[in-house]
Amino acid sequence: MKNDLTLRKLKNTNFGNLYNRFIVGSEMNSNEYECLLALAVCFTNADDTYVQQLGYRIIVEYCNQTGSYLPLYEISINKGLYPVSEFIEEHHINDEKRNFFTEWNTAFMQQYSDNGIFKSKEQSMMGNFFKNREMKTVSVIAPTSYGKSDLILNAVKQYRGKKICIITSTKALLLQTKQRIQKASKEYFPKIVIHPEMYNPSESSLLAVLTQERLLRVLKKDPSLKFDCIIVDEAHEILEDNARSHTLANVIIVAQKRNPDISFKFLTPFLMDENNLKIRYTTFDIDGFKVTEYIKTEKYYLCDIRNQEGLSCYDQFLDEFIAIPSDVKYTTEETVIKKYASNKNIIYLNKPSDIEKFALALANVLPDIKSETITNACNNIKEYLNPDYNLLSCLKKGIIYHHGSVPDAIRVYIENLYKNEESIRFIITSSTLLSGVNLPAESIFLLDNKRGRPNLSRDSFLNLVGRACRFNEIFNKEKGNLKLLEPKVYVVFGNYFSKNANAKNFLKSVAQIEKKFEDKVDNVLLANSSINSDNEEKLKEASEYIENYENGIIEDFDGKYAQTNVGKACIMNGVNEFDVFKYESEIQQIVDGFHEKQVVINNTKVLLDEIATMFIKNIPEKSGISNKNLRRLDNEKARNFYSMFLDWKIKNKSYAEMINLVIDYWKGLLNENKDVEIYVGRWGDIKHNKENSAYYTKLSGKTRTQVINLAIVRIKEEQDFIDNMLIKYVEVLNDLDLLDEKLYSEIKYGTDNEILICLLKNGLSLNCAKLLLKDFKNHLSINIMNSTVQADEALINQMRSSGVNEIIIQEIQSCL
Repeated sequence: MKNDLTLRKLKNTNFGNLYNRFIVGSEMNSNEYECLLALAVCFTNADDTYVQQLGYRIIVEYCNQTGSYLPLYEISINKGLYPVSEFIEEHHINDEKRNFFTEWNTAFMQQYSDNGIFKSKEQSMMGNFFKNREMKTVSVIAPTSYGKSDLILNAVKQYRGKKICIITSTKALLLQTKQRIQKASKEYFPKIVIHPEMYNPSESSLLAVLTQERLLRVLKKDPSLKFDCIIVDEAHEILEDNARSHTLANVIIVAQKRNPDISFKFLTPFLMDENNLKIRYTTFDIDGFKVTEYIKTEKYYLCDIRNQEGLSCYDQFLDEFIAIPSDVKYTTEETVIKKYASNKNIIYLNKPSDIEKFALALANVLPDIKSETITNACNNIKEYLNPDYNLLSCLKKGIIYHHGSVPDAIRVYIENLYKNEESIRFIITSSTLLSGVNLPAESIFLLDNKRGRPNLSRDSFLNLVGRACRFNEIFNKEKGNLKLLEPKVYVVFGNYFSKNANAKNFLKSVAQIEKKFEDKVDNVLLANSSINSDNEEKLKEASEYIENYENGIIEDFDGKYAQTNVGKACIMNGVNEFDVFKYESEIQQIVDGFHEKQVVINNTKVLLDEIATMFIKNIPEKSGISNKNLRRLDNEKARNFYSMFLDWKIKNKSYAEMINLVIDYWKGLLNENKDVEIYVGRWGDIKHNKENSAYYTKLSGKTRTQVINLAIVRIKEEQDFIDNMLIKYVEVLNDLDLLDEKLYSEIKYGTDNEILICLLKNGLSLNCAKLLLKDFKNHLSINIMNSTVQADEALINQMRSSGVNEIIIQEIQSCL
């Protein structure tokens, strides 16, 4: 008989009266428990997927409340959730309860064991699907911790002796991915290319781990390079409408143009339809696998401190808010977190300035931690940066914060601290955590409903929620706990939510289980994006760019081709902030003038002046924030600042030295004008020229600690600006033979020493590279020709015995 029960029908019964009391943990009698368990068994046999999931949720909650896990054992066996059933058998079924069926199940589950780690039925199917489609383009849509890293390792083995690239969305993930595959790949590939300059066209095989921007530079470097396989991690990001998503589409288009038989592997935690990954000007079809298993069942809570409505539980199945009575009045976000925090907690905020502000506020209400590890960590950070860094006062209370303006080496260091030090319970983070960074957490606190300017999307929300209670935490043989099958997510409606937000509507929009969703395909280079009068010009520009980068991609192309060397150089280096075709002739005349006079640019001041004269003046005034940053180079004072900044890089100034130099520079401005306003980007509180956002601030009135912390974040952001934006124009001038070779190397690497450059190509900072060559060269094997560096096993111990800062040691460990 067909079981046509739905959640909608269930809502029209008295079921909710009992269920609501149960789900918030009210006291239940044995009859009520038996009734719920009987209903749950019926639900798990329903035809409707959501009703089945509700049944599973009831069973998980029942077992966690009562401590009797036999019902969950049975359902997990029947549904192929073998990590759950194996954990129950190992920890919750004693010898008295064992029988023929438990022994038979034990034997049966062994086929899903991989080196002692049990996989679910769909995890196993996912692995087989991937292995059996070696030469095909596939997509794998699977939640966080389902083993996508293992798929990457399998692909590396499958494509041994060939050319394969793994595209990661960030430089941080690049090093993380390299570390994951390095040991397993050594048998098949002598090196892993993580920098365009490491690529050697003469090598017959290639394993590369690159961002899309770096891959584009490798493809430019060798027009004959053909990949056999490209793996795209966090593939959902290609759907977005931004420069990085366009670049990702571009490299895929170029790669297939060069090798029509290439296979692409798209890996993502969420996507409704794999066909939305199809890209214009390509011909590949996608064979998709999507995990549909339901293992974790989140518990959502809303704490409304803005309206003082207290705590309620939101049930994503019945779409109801259930009030939780309490005598406690929650007046601040800090009080909520102190009350409900778990052992490890992720706290989400949108703005970096809010992250640091709240981190300090939370630190003020928490006790100091007595830990030698924390003391040592604080000493390392003091030495590396500055004793007044805000992170130090947070770290002493078991808090770290994580956003794009935290220096790279510090971010890697504190991530490892958070993973390994139990007393560090809180990580306060922005959307930087959404791009594949894996950190332990049992609870998530959402204090903000935004990601950038728009609301946090459902996909981003679920991606964030998926970071809590990873499988290796739930099923850990020593510390595992099945209560982690119910990750706790607290939406705290208070000071950081937007003024006009409706917290209940927001939570319903991102968490309701039955709500129908579609992928938002905004990238004009995707085949399923809708083209209309609003974006047709954007598609035209994107198409002209890709056709100019690689001629012959677009059949019957009727757009523009670059007519000059400067136009072609701009296209090949990703310059798209102004209309290259409109201004190329004018810029070429300037270039020709340099060549006629045999002038070569040999200092940073002239370099920035010429970049402004040739390129920056052509950028439209009404453009995005990154373009506005470039337009600042129209101002001589801004050019002088960046000239000074580049000179610091050439002189190999440490981060600590640069902090003092920036502060001295600001002091000089303040001495000239007590009311001076300095540009600080997203850390600003003063608006200029009717702009929507505040990008400036006054130095007067700020404490020394405030100025130091402002200097720290600004140095990181200025480094990113140079590396991501300004360097493109340096590359153009170098391609046009206008740059002195020594200056080019010093701007790009901070040195023209080939041995140091080899170390830098392997991911090391200049300071680390210089330290290694100065004090530990005998522990290194350096091959400049192949751009490879290997360290012996004694290096790290030798560095520790020599008293080297642990932040530097960890950076070296992550790269070599």
